[in-house]
Amino acid sequence: MEDFNTLNLHIRKKWSMTQQTPFITFGGSYGGNLALWLRLKNPNLWAGAIASSATPLKHLLRETNDFARIETEAYGNVSEKCPELVRKGWEELYEGAKTVSGRVNVAKSLSLCSPLPDERAADDVHGWISGALETMVQYGYPYETSFYNLIPGYPFRVTCQKMLKANTGLGALLSAADVYYNYTGEAGGCFDFDALVMVESSKYWKRKGDYDRLQDQENRIKNRYKKNSPKLIRKSFDSRMSKLKWEESNMAWGYQTCTEVYQPMPTNGVTDFELPYKPNRTAYFTECKRRWGVEPRPDWEEMTFMGADIGKGSNIYLTSGQLDPWRAAGIQSTPKGSDGTIIVRIIESAAHHLDLRAAHPLDPWSVVSVRREQKKVMRKWITEWRESHNLLTRTSNSLNSS
Repeated sequence: MEDFNTLNLHIRKKWSMTQQTPFITFGGSYGGNLALWLRLKNPNLWAGAIASSATPLKHLLRETNDFARIETEAYGNVSEKCPELVRKGWEELYEGAKTVSGRVNVAKSLSLCSPLPDERAADDVHGWISGALETMVQYGYPYETSFYNLIPGYPFRVTCQKMLKANTGLGALLSAADVYYNYTGEAGGCFDFDALVMVESSKYWKRKGDYDRLQDQENRIKNRYKKNSPKLIRKSFDSRMSKLKWEESNMAWGYQTCTEVYQPMPTNGVTDFELPYKPNRTAYFTECKRRWGVEPRPDWEEMTFMGADIGKGSNIYLTSGQLDPWRAAGIQSTPKGSDGTIIVRIIESAAHHLDLRAAHPLDPWSVVSVRREQKKVMRKWITEWRESHNLLTRTSNSLNSS
C-alpha cells in the first residue's frame, strides 16, 4: 500500500499534476483488498476505489465451509446429482487405493499412465481433482480462458454434464480432470502421476496456503524414496520440482499466507462435496516457521483494516461474483453506518473479478450493468474531488492574499 501511495505522489510530481487531479484505485482479488484499504486509509490520495472480489473477512474462511459450499452449489445448480457423484468418487478413490488391484483399477478409471504408487497416493489425486473442481468455478467465465489452463466457457457446467454421462464416482472425477487438464488434448493419452498429478496438487495447495497438506505430501515422497529405487524416484521428483520453478516468482504470496493472509478452510462433506477436513493449525504454524521463519497473524488484517466495519468510509464500490467461492470472505451487504457512498453488488452468473476483465460479447447482462454503474459512480467521484480541491485552492489563495 505504501508503494502505491508513493507511486501516486511520484506520478503527480513527474507530470506536474495538481492536487485537483483525482486518482481512483482499482483491484481484483487480493488487489481488491488493497484498493479497498487504500481508499479507507488514504482518502487524501485516492478519490475512490473499485474493489472486485475482495476478501477482507478471512475469519469466515477459517470458521465456516462457505468457500467449498459456494463451489459445490455451482455444480449443484447444474444438476443436484453432480455433487453426489463427486462424493461417491472420493469414496471409490480411497477404497480402491487400499489394495494393489484397486490402485490399478483407479488408475485405469482416471486415465492415469501408471498405477497409484501406494495407498496414500489417493491424497495426491484428491488434491489434483480438487484443484480442478475449484478453479473451474472461481474462473468460470462465460467464454474460453487460459488463466492457468485453457478451459471452455462455464467449465463447471461442461464438467457436470460429462459427470452425468459418466454416471459413476470415478467417472465424475475423470470428467473434472478431462475438462480442466485436457480440454485440448494437451495431456496426451493419459495423465502422468509425477509430472501432472503431483505437480498440480502441490500448486493448488500452495495457492491456497495449505501448508499442512504440503508437508504431508513431502512426507509421502520421502516414504516412497525408502520403498522404491532411490534413483528412479529421485529422477521423477527432480522432474516434478523443475516444473514448480514458476512458483519462485510467487514466493511473496507464500510468505503472505504465512503472515497476514491466514485462510485455511474447513470442509464437511455434507453441505459441500469435499472430503471432511479440519485444518491442522499446529502443523500449519510449524511449516511456516520452517519455510519462512515466521508464524501467521490470523487476525491482523481485520484488526488493522476494520474488517466489515467500514461504514465511516466513502467512495468505495465493492463487487463479488455470485459464482465465486471467494465471495465467502467478501463484504456482501452495505456496511452499517454507511451514508450511501459505499456500494455493494453481488453479480449474478459472475466468477472471480469478471467485472474488471475486458468486455466480451458473452458477458452476462449483470456484469454489463455493473460496469455501467461503476462508470457513473466514478464520474461522480471525479467531479466531487475536483470541486472540493478547487474550493480548498481558492480558500488557500484567499487567505494568502488577505
